[in-house]
Amino acid sequence: MATFGDALEALEEFRAELVNLQMNATVPQAQAMAFRATAGSAGDAPLANVHATGVGVRGDGQFVVKVYMFDTQSVRSAGSVALFSAPLQGVNVDVEHLPVQVAFDRRPARRAAIASAANPAQHQARRRPVPGGVEIGPLGGNFVGTLGCFVRRGGDNNGPLFVLSNNHVLSNVNRFPIGAPFTQPFSASPADTIATLSSFEPILFPAPGTQPRNVIDAAIAVVTDPAQVVVGKILNIRKYTPQLLAPRPGMAVTKSGRTTGVTTGTIRAIRVRGVQVNYGTRQNPIIATFDNAITILGDNGLPFSNPGDSGSVILEKASGRPVALLFAGDGSTTTACDVSVACARFNVRPV
Repeated sequence: MATFGDALEALEEFRAELVNLQMNATVPQAQAMAFRATAGSAGDAPLANVHATGVGVRGDGQFVVKVYMFDTQSVRSAGSVALFSAPLQGVNVDVEHLPVQVAFDRRPARRAAIASAANPAQHQARRRPVPGGVEIGPLGGNFVGTLGCFVRRGGDNNGPLFVLSNNHVLSNVNRFPIGAPFTQPFSASPADTIATLSSFEPILFPAPGTQPRNVIDAAIAVVTDPAQVVVGKILNIRKYTPQLLAPRPGMAVTKSGRTTGVTTGTIRAIRVRGVQVNYGTRQNPIIATFDNAITILGDNGLPFSNPGDSGSVILEKASGRPVALLFAGDGSTTTACDVSVACARFNVRPV
């Protein structure tokens, strides 16, 4: 059985072989890598329909190279390509369907509209002091997300304290000015303000002659009154250990989010390169490409996340240590970025 290291080595060789085959393949003009409006439109050209690759696990725990395609028809026809059907360096290749991911629609939903053992109403209510894993929104705005956790800059307990969440939650996809206020919960009352936007990593989109890549969807907001928040706690998470941990395929994880409360799942793949994420609508897609992404499936066939959970910090279930930051999904798969990379970008640490 292949080890994790074997799978990482095979992944790089696989990617080189894939690029070589794609460059020499005949691709119908109508096929666009950026977005597929109709599933199955490229099923006769599986090479053209590959948009992401990574290293992951099968259900039996075996490490494999993961290949993600836009539609199920291409997955079914992938067996005709030798690169997809034969082991590489003793490592098997799994081909799976992964549609364009959606940076979750963030319009306010009715509170507690989704049933969950974790009681989502608790995550949507006003809480003081404020923990991680609860609803947050721009003052008087029109969308909500999740306050992932609190982070601090500096090596002691006196440095500035920030909220960590997504760019598309705290900066509205690069749109909000620094200093924009955020409330807990979503509110039009200035009295509910808990933080103001401090910094964000811009999300880059294609432009004529450019195909930029993204690694994180992340932002921080400085806490306005530290006495109103509580560090070291994420709502309804029994064990939270604010020490970063590297994600690994097969890792059992959990998260606390605004919409679905506490859910559990398994990391299926990491270092996924080429994930397409839609920041617009289905009718008017605005696509960004992400590398080094993490894919997660919920336990027992249940979704790991739903709209409004964006910004949740994903923890290793056993230790409670942060491994990822949730930012997109498709109703089945959840997509996250490496929370260690986000913390390094802003020079902060979980607390």
